[in-house]
Amino acid sequence: MVKKNKKIKKIIKVHSTRLMASKKTKKTEAKLIESETVHKTKIRVIGIGGGGCSIVAEVAPYIKKVDFIAANADIQALKEIGKKIKVFPFGQNLTRGLGCGMDPKVGKNAAQEAEQKIASLFKNVDLAILVSSLGGGTGSGAAPEFARIAKELGVMTFGIFTMPFKFEGVKRAQIAKLSLEKLKPYLNIFSTIPNENIFKIINKDTPITESFSAVNKRLSENLRGLIEMIYFPGLVNIDFADLRTILDGKGKLSYLNSSISQGQSRAEESIKELLGSPLNEYNINGAEKILFNITASKDLGMAEVALISRTISDFNRRAKIIFGVSQDNDYKENLRVTLLAVGCGQEPEECAKESDPEPDSKPKSRPKTEVKKPVVRKKKQTIKKKSKKAAVQQVPLLSDINLPTRKNGLDLKKEAEKTEQELFEEEKKWEIPAFLRREENQ
Repeated sequence: MVKKNKKIKKIIKVHSTRLMASKKTKKTEAKLIESETVHKTKIRVIGIGGGGCSIVAEVAPYIKKVDFIAANADIQALKEIGKKIKVFPFGQNLTRGLGCGMDPKVGKNAAQEAEQKIASLFKNVDLAILVSSLGGGTGSGAAPEFARIAKELGVMTFGIFTMPFKFEGVKRAQIAKLSLEKLKPYLNIFSTIPNENIFKIINKDTPITESFSAVNKRLSENLRGLIEMIYFPGLVNIDFADLRTILDGKGKLSYLNSSISQGQSRAEESIKELLGSPLNEYNINGAEKILFNITASKDLGMAEVALISRTISDFNRRAKIIFGVSQDNDYKENLRVTLLAVGCGQEPEECAKESDPEPDSKPKSRPKTEVKKPVVRKKKQTIKKKSKKAAVQQVPLLSDINLPTRKNGLDLKKEAEKTEQELFEEEKKWEIPAFLRREENQ
């Protein structure tokens, strides 16, 4: 019995070792297949300057699977950034660890000084999301250099920029506008958020820290929806190849928004919130390309998907639209819709210039005589004119007709004498011999 037990244990041990070995080989094979066929998309969010770093620091805790970098010339400000975010100081030789003092030239030179160091941030990165508050020195000066380096390395770029408050003055607004113009050639898409729009989502009594936090939370929800769209598989799947198709281009104005709603009319409420972002001064009108994803639990209805899809496509039926549908039981009764629209037309300032004509270009009021008549009357008139013209062409002109003229007595006498003289001369010809008449004619 003892020998039999030993044999059984030995057999079990052999089989277990074989089973473990086969499991290991299967795992290694699966990893090899995955590494060969599926490319793991790498997205990196980089906050540039004091404002950009603050936004990134607050957004990072809500989003996973993405690297967050806080890049600043001000080392003191970087020390206040949370531990979950990688800090990236640059330009210390130029700024001595201080800020750029609202001078974009200093920010630009600081970034150029650390060009090789900045290039390391974009290594093996598929999409770089650059976040900055324009109007200062570091963000306005360094952000275009970060974008340029990313483009030269073939990395796709999405810029999200906040614009200064009106009370910050004309100088900051000019710096921000000039920086944005420098950024556009190096970005695939960009989105602008005027700080002035904060007042649309806060109360008058809201403290300043909570005010900025409200904007940052909305940004984090938008980015979270975009990242979930790319990373999480769905029934109708969206991957980075789809995102690359949407991002393909240069300097396109984009609209990113994500909404969550629940209840019986959650689809209607979600689409209403989705298309009416209070942070942007524009919407998806005129968008060339649209990417959107619907996420809900297993109770997601086909009617809800159809309503959301139809409403988005009605904005521009010529737009290239890619959509996805994901099911996640963690959402329970909630429904999330995330939308990215690219090429949303012109910027608000440019649209305002075109819509408001200058005083010299106002159309002058036409005199009453130049008022156009209805089309029907025009046709009748043209027909009448043609018929009259045809009638005139058929009737001969008066100059072509030899009408009899009225003559007095003296004219008649002269005419009679002339006729008589002609007859006399004709008779004389007949009296001359024929051969002489020929010589005379010759």
